[in-house]
Amino acid sequence: MPFTPLSAIRSPLLNSSDLEHIEEAAYRILERVGVKVQDDLVPALRRKGMCFRNGRVVFDRHITRTFLEQERAKGGKVSGMDATPPLTHEITLGVSQYSPHVRDVETGQIRPYTVDTLVEAAKTVDVLADQGVRAGAPGTPMDVPPDLQPVSIYYLSLTYTRHGFQPPDPRSVAACEYVLDMAGTAGHPVTLLPVYLVSPLTLAGDSLAAVLAFEKRIASTWVVSMPSAGATAPQATGEAFALAAAEVIGSAMIMHELCDLDVGWEIQIFPFDMRALSIVFGSPENLLMQLASAEVDAYFHGTHWKPSAANIHTMAKTPGPQAAAEKASIMTAGALLGARHFVCAGTLSLDEIFSAEQLLLDCEIAAHVKAVVRGLDTSCDPDACVQDVIEGASRGFLGLDSTLQRYRESCWYPRFFERGLLAAWQDSGSRELNERLREEARRLPSRHTFALPDEVQRDLDKIYRRAEKHFSA
Repeated sequence: MPFTPLSAIRSPLLNSSDLEHIEEAAYRILERVGVKVQDDLVPALRRKGMCFRNGRVVFDRHITRTFLEQERAKGGKVSGMDATPPLTHEITLGVSQYSPHVRDVETGQIRPYTVDTLVEAAKTVDVLADQGVRAGAPGTPMDVPPDLQPVSIYYLSLTYTRHGFQPPDPRSVAACEYVLDMAGTAGHPVTLLPVYLVSPLTLAGDSLAAVLAFEKRIASTWVVSMPSAGATAPQATGEAFALAAAEVIGSAMIMHELCDLDVGWEIQIFPFDMRALSIVFGSPENLLMQLASAEVDAYFHGTHWKPSAANIHTMAKTPGPQAAAEKASIMTAGALLGARHFVCAGTLSLDEIFSAEQLLLDCEIAAHVKAVVRGLDTSCDPDACVQDVIEGASRGFLGLDSTLQRYRESCWYPRFFERGLLAAWQDSGSRELNERLREEARRLPSRHTFALPDEVQRDLDKIYRRAEKHFSA
């Protein structure tokens, strides 16, 4: 059946004057304020000829402008939204590996993850691969030493999930060695490690240390920050973007001097709730900031906007109306604008909780959204139409061969959402959605069948035992 897909084209949130003012402010921030670096890097940067003022690296605007001209030349100085439609209407989901808590399917209580409960959650994630879940272990075990946690996450991801080859953030230099060894053993060598900045304007921390320590084992790094408007960046959106641009661009220029790697960078900002005193996801302003971040990042890189409304975090603490509404809102908007992979499915309270029931609900939302962007079969064969009408008028349309041939593709048939009338629901036991989700979530781990080749699993086991011995000493 030839479907006509549904998509949307939006107007920019920032005009050319806004973007030019943000760029000018970023130049001035790097000239007058600069980027703070950890103390042990200062001598090497001084030897490289970098200029310091008040303990910070500062950049004359011609240096920053030259750097941006080189970066923009890679993108060809393109502006606006990429008009190329996605090649598929298939939608996939990722999960967060940061969650320290899991929602117990049996009791509904929120508990710290253990290795055992993370194994069960990883099995759940893998069983849902046929519904578009492309992820590894969805959380962090809290019953192992902190440095062993990322190693445990990756070990369980590789062992129990077919899509768990993307390693977690190493979080420490010591953990990074084992993560890199595991990735190579599994046949997915790590070529990129991220550098997470500390907003505002600070290049330091464990991620930086890991990149510098393992520079010879990787090919590139990615500089990114999470400035929140009103907390770690100015409240005004344009000013927050100026700070975000300054800190990632300045840090990217520093990284070029510190290491011989390809250096990528990304500009983004996030909303901060003054009443809750926390960064907030799932909100209208979060959606808008995702879209605006795509525009600002594209402007500084000289590329098309990315369909960036793809983060379906929520601040809801339990599966239910808030989580479903926020995730569905962002997923629908993102998919209509071209996004096809959405991150943080099954995740609640930002990155604090993983819920198997919420993951099932997110899969249902994704299937709903997939049906929307797929569009309609609008074809009409006049000869077939007349014949169907003649037959349908005499004996009804439900029994026609054409109805039987087309009905499955014409409608989306949900797994959990209700479609029938009240009487049918009552006759089937009046079971609520949450009850049915919970029942399915209980069954999922028992359906797990994935296993690595024996030789690969033995090698991973050896690396993990070595890590356990190291971090438990």
